[in-house]
Amino acid sequence: MNPNKSIIFKLWLYMIILTVVTLLFSGLILSSVFEDFYFNIRQNEMINEGQQLITLILQGVEPLELLDISKFINAHAVVVDRQGLIKASSNILKFKGMAMDGKEFSEVLRGNIVIHKGLMPQFDAAMLTVALPIKTEGGVMGALILYSPMESIQNSIWQIRRLILLAAAGAVIMATALSFVLSKTVSRPLVEMKKVAEGMAKGDFEGRVSVSSQDEIGTLAKTINYLSDALKNNINALSQEKEQLKNVLLSMTDGVITFDADSRLIMANPQARDMLRVEMDDEGKEGFKVLYPLLDRVRETKKPLQEELKLDGRIISVRLAPLMDEGLNLWGMVAVLQDVTRARKLEHLRREFVGNVSHELRTPLSYLQGYTEALLDGMVEDPEEKKKYLNIILDETLRLRRMVNELLDLSQIESGHLHLKKEKISLKNLIERVVKKLTPLSQKKGIKISTEFEELPLVMADEDRIEQVMINLIDNAMRYDEGSGEIRIKARKSEGGVIVSVKDNGPGIPEDELPFIWERFYKVDKARTRKTGGTGLGLAIVKNIIEVHGGKVWAKNCAEGGTGFYFSLPEDTPE
Repeated sequence: MNPNKSIIFKLWLYMIILTVVTLLFSGLILSSVFEDFYFNIRQNEMINEGQQLITLILQGVEPLELLDISKFINAHAVVVDRQGLIKASSNILKFKGMAMDGKEFSEVLRGNIVIHKGLMPQFDAAMLTVALPIKTEGGVMGALILYSPMESIQNSIWQIRRLILLAAAGAVIMATALSFVLSKTVSRPLVEMKKVAEGMAKGDFEGRVSVSSQDEIGTLAKTINYLSDALKNNINALSQEKEQLKNVLLSMTDGVITFDADSRLIMANPQARDMLRVEMDDEGKEGFKVLYPLLDRVRETKKPLQEELKLDGRIISVRLAPLMDEGLNLWGMVAVLQDVTRARKLEHLRREFVGNVSHELRTPLSYLQGYTEALLDGMVEDPEEKKKYLNIILDETLRLRRMVNELLDLSQIESGHLHLKKEKISLKNLIERVVKKLTPLSQKKGIKISTEFEELPLVMADEDRIEQVMINLIDNAMRYDEGSGEIRIKARKSEGGVIVSVKDNGPGIPEDELPFIWERFYKVDKARTRKTGGTGLGLAIVKNIIEVHGGKVWAKNCAEGGTGFYFSLPEDTPE
């Protein structure tokens, strides 16, 4: 751990600095106080002793005798007259002239006690000097000056200072230990809070700060724990909402893309990437650039718009809407994509169906009207000719009936009103029977029908409806066969059922048309269909019948030419 970043070290250092500064300041003050205290005591002692000596001098005692006494008071004594000249001095003090400077002596002559601390040249040492005036009835006649060495006082003061320093050192050592313990105690919950906060930043909200104190640190710890719980609940709620939104976006059939205000991609669901052919690991700058002109328009107008784009033969409906904040500032845009290719194709098919049905109905009705009017008007007298007209009328009537029956069957199947009579049937026998029934028609067209069977299980199905499926598929194959071709029928066992295929020798179906051939009224070649007949309902009926039985239908072009139509049936379809 870096000491400069450790709160324990900082608290310990600050406490030590505070303790040292406090003790140093206190020591200086105490040292000064004790120094002043000792000097005051010594000054008072010297003043009292000097006054006693002056009293004795004024009572008539010889000054020299009194000065000899001064050696017992640990001071040097000097008696001076009003001119400052020395009249007597202690035995240990032998000098002549002025005993003190003129300014201080003038103060003594005014009757004041003068105290001086400092170096005395006469002694070549620091002295405490006390000068007391000798007063009589006539005024100040002189002065008694006492000199006491400061060395003894200073030694006492240094002893006190040494004791203060030793006490301060001990206090620093104790403060160091106590401050370290205190800093550890104070910082421990802070370190725990740091660990919990780091865990919260990483998404771990299980950590707790265990502090039982009721002070500010305890309150902060409780707040951290509350914050952890609140963040956990909020993040869980956001995660659930995000997961719900993700599931919604994934389950949608539409593509959803969001951009920021600068048209940078924020999010795109897989459906949108699939529509625009953008890989999941691709940033999509190239794939989404087709939307940039629309995004620019929305950014400029700040209004929703809807456009249709043609991409690789598909029609994509794009609905764009701006995303505004409370201040009506644009912060993003959302695009909803929908592949409407199938819808547009079906819409086109429905429009064509009106024309196709009109044509298919008008042609037989025209025949019926024309030949019937000819017979009623007696324009045909030859019996053979009448029979020919009647046969034409019958064929067209049957054609109309077949068309109506197909429409009714498809309507009944799609409305769910088709009642199946299921029983166990042999597809092999059913297919052979249908082929035998259609053989005369195929021979007339010069088409050969071949069959291939593997060992087939029995299936639960409505025999009449499956026969209708086979007739529609074979009839469809004969319509589009180029002539002198072959229709190949194959039935084989598959997992859980059977698969039947009907392959023709026709020109094939464009790949982009294959998904729509099972739709109602759909015809690949409109001109060719009018020539060959048919309403475009046969394959739609096939698809619905097979799906009602629980099977599937599909188609694909064959490598050798022509198209293969397939359907599957389960072995045992539930009722």
